[in-house]
Amino acid sequence: MSVGVLERPQASTQPLASKRAVSVDIGYGYTKAVSASGIKVCLPSAVAPAPDDLGLSTGPSFYRVKVRYLNGRVEERLVGEAALRSSAAVTTLSREKPAELHDLLLLTACVLVGAGGTGPFPGQADIAVGLPLAYFKSQKDALRERLLGLAAWVSVDDNEERYVSFGRVLVLPQGAGAVAAYPELLPEGGLVGVVDVGTYTTDYLLLEKQPGQPNPRPLLEACGSVEAGVHLVLKAVAREFQARTGAPLPPEMWEQAVQARAVFFGGRSVDLTSAVEKALADASQAVAQRVLAAWGNRAGFVRATLLVGGGSLLLREHLARALPGAAAVPDPLYANALGFLRALVG
Repeated sequence: MSVGVLERPQASTQPLASKRAVSVDIGYGYTKAVSASGIKVCLPSAVAPAPDDLGLSTGPSFYRVKVRYLNGRVEERLVGEAALRSSAAVTTLSREKPAELHDLLLLTACVLVGAGGTGPFPGQADIAVGLPLAYFKSQKDALRERLLGLAAWVSVDDNEERYVSFGRVLVLPQGAGAVAAYPELLPEGGLVGVVDVGTYTTDYLLLEKQPGQPNPRPLLEACGSVEAGVHLVLKAVAREFQARTGAPLPPEMWEQAVQARAVFFGGRSVDLTSAVEKALADASQAVAQRVLAAWGNRAGFVRATLLVGGGSLLLREHLARALPGAAAVPDPLYANALGFLRALVG
């Protein structure tokens, strides 16, 4: 899955209503953010201590972030790709999404897409964020209250500090963003599926669209999360590499191995093509079986399934054959963030 540091939309993309509005989709593998002014950013969801001498080249997703909280606490961290190069990197967001990791990723992403201000009265941003469906009900209120109280001065790569705080916080279930982002892809009526493939989890929804009604109704008993995603592919390929070479494949090289289907090691190229293809098929089957089981006897009546999330870039060919009417949306990596932002600004 290839991601960029900072992306600006094509000239045809129109800014949304409030230029102070941002949306952030914090996943286990990547953090994605979009601003109403049209800036997009994607960075690995990784944080590490920042040494005095960085000792790393700058490049995509290499960020050194300094945060000054209003209570006087100051922290300086490596975030994104730079953090992954550190042996002290923290990359896994648990079910509870630790506040210190979640909020640092969120503040960094907000500044990178232009949120915050530098004057004496910088104003507040409006923000929309998401939670996995499995944890949405139990965590949404606590997350909203915490973000309403979050305020800090943030600088990225020694640039000017920006004051970031939030006047309005909207918390939405992941997966639902694609429906708001791409309403034109929904059929006029009938059942619609959404499968949001991430690094560690896949969220799935089943919605019923009534003719003439703009918003489909979720069938809650057929919506949920499964702990299956791209990590199944990465781990399978890493196991195959070790079986063939006797050496472990460093985690920071797992994604590269899947993309290139080969790794140079011990003076030769280790071809992993067959292992990658099998891992993609196996992971897709695991996801599809869990989703179809949850949809039950309704699965045969689904008219379209929207594939979203960064993981769908890897698995979409296999999932398209396994799920009814499945097709990837135009911008699957940012689908949730785009939909969250549209819901926020109306």
